[in-house]
Amino acid sequence: MVRPTPKFKSHEQKQLLVDLKEVFDANSLGIVLLDALERRAAEEIFSRNAQGARGTRLSSLQKVELVGQITGWFFASEQVAYQVVKEMDRACQKERHIVASIPEDQAGERVGSYRAIAFKRERAKLVWALSRDERPKVRVLASRVINDFFREAADIEKAQEIVERGEGDEVELARTLKAQAERLAEATVQVTEMQSKLSQFDEERVRLLAEIGSKERMLKQASEARGELEGQVTRLKDTLSDVEVRELEAEEAQRREREARAKIDELTGKLRRLEKLAGASGALTDAQGELESLASKNEELHRVLDRAEQDHKRELTSRDKERRRMQSEIDELRQELHQARKQLAEREEGTRSSWIVERTNGIAILLDQANLAATASISYGRKVNFAALYEELRAARPVHAAVAFVVDNGGAAFDAFVDVLKRAGWDVRIKRPKKFADGSTKADWDMGIAMEAVELASRVQTLVLVSGDGDFLPLVKHLKRKSVRVEVASFPEGLAADLAQGADAVLRLDARALE
Repeated sequence: MVRPTPKFKSHEQKQLLVDLKEVFDANSLGIVLLDALERRAAEEIFSRNAQGARGTRLSSLQKVELVGQITGWFFASEQVAYQVVKEMDRACQKERHIVASIPEDQAGERVGSYRAIAFKRERAKLVWALSRDERPKVRVLASRVINDFFREAADIEKAQEIVERGEGDEVELARTLKAQAERLAEATVQVTEMQSKLSQFDEERVRLLAEIGSKERMLKQASEARGELEGQVTRLKDTLSDVEVRELEAEEAQRREREARAKIDELTGKLRRLEKLAGASGALTDAQGELESLASKNEELHRVLDRAEQDHKRELTSRDKERRRMQSEIDELRQELHQARKQLAEREEGTRSSWIVERTNGIAILLDQANLAATASISYGRKVNFAALYEELRAARPVHAAVAFVVDNGGAAFDAFVDVLKRAGWDVRIKRPKKFADGSTKADWDMGIAMEAVELASRVQTLVLVSGDGDFLPLVKHLKRKSVRVEVASFPEGLAADLAQGADAVLRLDARALE
């Protein structure tokens, strides 16, 4: 398993630095960084940590200079060490996965061929991957490879010096050692290439295993989906079979009925002929028994048909009752509308000549109690203070009439509620809900409020309508045509926009009108 880069200043990071410092010294770490760390990453680490680095042209510095400075900071600064580990883990991610895939008991054999490693990029990355492995036995291999490299590099350098000086018998031995070192280097390159191919094979194997796993999952999902579809098909087939069986049963019943009727007719003819035969009493008795059996089956079929016909009649009766109820309601509304138009025409005729003379300076207030109370309950969860509402609406103006239109839904508290309204100054009009045959009820004051407003239009100059119902817009327009100033009062949440636009003034109620 590949360990992720620990968080900065965490316990895991401190332990990691201890492990890395056991593997690397300054020289070995510098060589690994020089070959494995990208120049761009080295420049970023240098820029973040060098004092006065902003004035330094990093392009003028050689990579060995950058790496030398970073190596020194690695052993002196925990922050620089964290940055180096993070960049090296990113650069050596592939090699870390390769090392992690090597079994621990095979690690020594697999890595042994790198004793003469030249620390080029890929091989330097492999050394870093060994040092970052979580298995101690594998991590020790990094130190072994590094030590073998320095020891063999020293031997080669010593042999080179001997050859250059040309001292006695040791020259031939040094040349032999140098030739062996060169052959060993060539062998190392070949082993490295083989190891690279092996790594590629391992990566291809991992990729193929991942593809196989993915395809197995897809195959499993497809099998599950197929099983589910087959189950659905089976259920649909069962349902279709049930429907076909019921259809066959119905057809069989109809066929039996036709056969029974034909048999009855046939037996009836036989019965008439047998009655004429005086000596055929036995055969007549058998025919009568068969006739009775068929008649019994016929009666059963008739009973089934009668039940179906009765169910159909009940359905028609129910729909007819609903139609009559709706027609009754429509007739009632038409009658109320006719009466309203008649009264409106009578009042307009009676007041046309004295319209300006009979009006007073007082205001009239018409309260749609059900509409206002519903808005207060839904929007605020509170009740309306009708006494405070009365004072807010009159605004120190003389009141010609203040009428509250109330619906009596029953209950012991209704009488007390009416008393409260009357003491507050309201003239209370009460309507009880009308019940219909189907159990539904109807109780609204829209028509009553409209009639009262038309009647008061000839007596006041200002009418205050306490409701947010947009159905009153035609009433407001009618009153304005009669030169009556119309004010609408309601809570903003229950005020219809077109009603507010049609009024001369709008009073938006707030918490002051609530209990």
